[in-house]
Amino acid sequence: MAGFADIVRDGIALADELTATLQATVQHEAWTGQSGYGDATYAAAVDHLALVSKRVRERRRADGSIVVTMAKVTFLRPVEANGTAGRQEPVDPRDRITLPDGSTGPIVDAAGLVDPDTGAPYQTSVWLGTS
Repeated sequence: MAGFADIVRDGIALADELTATLQATVQHEAWTGQSGYGDATYAAAVDHLALVSKRVRERRRADGSIVVTMAKVTFLRPVEANGTAGRQEPVDPRDRITLPDGSTGPIVDAAGLVDPDTGAPYQTSVWLGTS
C-alpha cells in the first residue's frame, strides 16, 4: 500500500507529464556569495523546465507584509542544491531567475512541501517581484 509521500510524488510526476507542453525553459543562477568588491556572485546559469504564470498580483509574505509579484515559477522537477554555505536550498532569495522573455525580478518567496525521504521539496514554487 502506497503511503502519502508516494501519492504526492506520483501526483507531481503526473502533473509534470501532463503539463510538459506548457512548461517553459527558465534560467536559474544560484547565489554563491560576494566578490571582494561586495557585488553578488552567481554560479553558471542552469536551464530548467517550469510552469510560468505571469500575472501581477499582491502576495502576503510570512512576516505579514504585502509585496507585488509579476510571476510565479513552478518547478515540477527537482532543483539541485548549490551547496554554498549560508544559502536557502534549493532556491535562495538572492538567486536570479530569468524568464523566457528575458524578464526577471527579485525573488520574494520560494516554497515547497518537503519530501521526508530526501529532505528536498517535491516541487518548488518561486514568486518573482516587480523590479
